Amino acid sequence: MIKEIWNTLTPSGKRSFSLSVMGFTLYALSGTAMMYIVLKALKAIISGGGNLLWYWACLAACLLIKGSSNILADVRKHYAGFDIVYQVRKNIIYRLKEFSLGFYTNERLGEISTIIHKDVDKMEMVVGHVWTRMLADFIVSVVLLTALAVYSPKMVLLMVSALPVAILFLILGLKRAKRLEKEAGNDLADMVSVFVEYVKGIPLLKAFSESRRFEKKVEQTARDFGQSSKAVSGNRAAVLSVYGFIIDVSFWIMLTAGLFLLLTGKLPVYGFLLFVIISREFYKPFLALESHWVNYLMVTDSYRRIKKISEAETVSEPEKPIHPTEYSISFEDVSFSYEEGGFTMQDISFRTPARTLTALVGGSGSGKTTITNLLLRFWDVMDGAIRIGDVDVRDISYDELLGSVSIVMQNVRLFADTIEGNIRLGKAAASREEIVTAAKKARIHDSIMSLPDGYQTMIGENGVGLSGGQKQRLSIARAFLKDAPILLLDEITSNVDPVNEALIQEAISELAKDRTVLVIAHHLSTIRSADQILVFQDGRIVQSGQHEALLSDTKGYYYKLWNCTNKRDY
Repeated sequence: MIKEIWNTLTPSGKRSFSLSVMGFTLYALSGTAMMYIVLKALKAIISGGGNLLWYWACLAACLLIKGSSNILADVRKHYAGFDIVYQVRKNIIYRLKEFSLGFYTNERLGEISTIIHKDVDKMEMVVGHVWTRMLADFIVSVVLLTALAVYSPKMVLLMVSALPVAILFLILGLKRAKRLEKEAGNDLADMVSVFVEYVKGIPLLKAFSESRRFEKKVEQTARDFGQSSKAVSGNRAAVLSVYGFIIDVSFWIMLTAGLFLLLTGKLPVYGFLLFVIISREFYKPFLALESHWVNYLMVTDSYRRIKKISEAETVSEPEKPIHPTEYSISFEDVSFSYEEGGFTMQDISFRTPARTLTALVGGSGSGKTTITNLLLRFWDVMDGAIRIGDVDVRDISYDELLGSVSIVMQNVRLFADTIEGNIRLGKAAASREEIVTAAKKARIHDSIMSLPDGYQTMIGENGVGLSGGQKQRLSIARAFLKDAPILLLDEITSNVDPVNEALIQEAISELAKDRTVLVIAHHLSTIRSADQILVFQDGRIVQSGQHEALLSDTKGYYYKLWNCTNKRDY
């Protein structure tokens, strides 16, 4: 873990870390030097001689070094801490885009939120606050141990006599603490996940207020986390209390033996006071091991969860990507299942020629959306192949694959940004003129200009402040701006008023021109002119053809859907 965290730092972060360690080392050594100078001054006064002005000058120099080094260390430790947080969060953000959609069904959003915020923040603590001071303190201890050993090897042996016992006890306590910290971390993630789900579902829970099942679930996860936290705290208190006591025993041994040597004349008063005062600085990092150990346990558990994201399997990239020369879509004997015993698709085969429109129809859960997810490689097929042109989608660069497809779905995702910023998602480098042209094609330009700040109008998350029709047309403008050769549509006029529906249909008709289009159809009446209709039932294609031909088969599933829906959604 330590090596991996260090390697995550940028060269600038590593420099800041090193300067911080150097600053804290100088800070501690200059403080110790001041105590040593005072002792030397007292010795000089007692012996009846010495230039006290010289000692005063040395104290003043040490004070300046101490103050300036402390400022340097404090500033640089924060730079190093912020550097690691930025790098880890940046890596996670980029990593999240590389996962298949299946990752998000297995990893709860509450847990991911905890990792990005709470766990990553601990990286700043360990690098900026723990490692810098800890490393500096141990450097100081080595310097002091060496200097004191030159003065009196016997007193140094007494000073460190019980340290091995204390450290061994701390290491043994580490094993049990790791397990307890892991349990507490998992319980925290469970509690956060359930609480997020609870908060999102409050409107529904209020409507069914007599059922307390979910409230009891929240209470249970909070109770579990409370119990595991108590176990962590109890074990921590017991181990650290005993460890601190053993360190004090080591100091007591040195004091007792030192007094004996003082009384027998084998150690001068100056030497005894030197060890009594300086030894406290020597013991400082060992006494701080209590807090360092606690932080290490928490960071280890947090880093374990961070690695669940940083080391999770991503969508595989081809070694030698192939660029498709045309944009037909072919499914060849495709089989797929989300999980064992769940929804399954088997032997799906069809071809959508370039620049044609293919409609996918069928009941809920029949496999229509799965087709689009597989095309986008949100999941990979288990058997068979999906091709764009003559190229397997797994042999196309993933960025190029996603870049060749525009998506317009019922549930539009908009961000808390300006109107222009939301449209610009389709093409980051687009000019203002290109954005306006795309908005005009999407029949949303006039609505935008009627807003207080036009294209610079801020909208809330998920388009708060806009109507459903306006959101849909912004999504279509985004697709126009992207200008991809393949278009995926989830019929988007089901929940809009007649005026918006007419505008959306006009925009979609223009958007679909000269593109390969897959549309998930809910209104069968809207796909009568489709070049091809694929009828899905229970993960299989049970019929395919054009509207009139399919409708002529009175025993077919399409005929049943047509009559059952009576031209309404299903």
